[in-house]
Amino acid sequence: MATQPRKRSSVAQTVGLVGDSGVGKTTVATLLADRLRERSAVRVRGEAATFVEDSYRAGRLGIEWTVIDCAAGPAALAARAENLDTAFVVTTPDNLDRVAAYEQVAAEHDLDCWLVVNRFTEDAKEQLRAFEGLELAEYFYENEAIAAAMAAGDSPTLEDWTVEAILMEALQPERTEQDAALEALEASSQQIVNVEVTDKRRGNSLLEMFETAGYDAAYFECNCRCHDGHVLARRSKHPAASKPQPVTETDQPTSGPKVSR
Repeated sequence: MATQPRKRSSVAQTVGLVGDSGVGKTTVATLLADRLRERSAVRVRGEAATFVEDSYRAGRLGIEWTVIDCAAGPAALAARAENLDTAFVVTTPDNLDRVAAYEQVAAEHDLDCWLVVNRFTEDAKEQLRAFEGLELAEYFYENEAIAAAMAAGDSPTLEDWTVEAILMEALQPERTEQDAALEALEASSQQIVNVEVTDKRRGNSLLEMFETAGYDAAYFECNCRCHDGHVLARRSKHPAASKPQPVTETDQPTSGPKVSR
């Protein structure tokens, strides 16, 4: 019997971080949850909850997140799959051959699934580009400071890099041109749109356009060579009835190394 398409919520997202023991799954879940706390309401479940507390702050997109740091192994993904919107398989360059087992589970449950490579090094660049399997959402360079913070029981600070690509892929992996994005929201053909922008100034202009039209919108940074970020917008629970608030986003562009995906 064919699997029924999943019904996704535009106001709540549950993401699961899965992977083998020892690949840094909890580290990535902690980095992601900590970033979400800065801009959204988030609940953290699993081992990452010992590093990051829940947050109830309202975000620009009005989306409430649940981050689940799942137990190790493909069976943990199978057990959680029906309750997830998106899964991220965390691995290291040395363990890429283990990703297929998680990909199979995700396919069986019709679950959106992406790859996150931890402890990445320049030596592994060609290996990652040659990898045939899940599409890459993000990778994290090997970082002794992050490992030390986790060992001390602290949430690590990630400088010169970003986890926001993970959030973008969970919300809306499809990229849409500006005019088509606005039309899609107006026609209700998409609940969330994702528009690439060349720089933060262009992003702020696009934020103002969407918010003036009555939609929730937020800027997300990325690590691609060809552009610096994305603006995601969604149909608001409260249609435009009042003057939009001024843009107050304070995130600054990161300066980390960038590679083509």
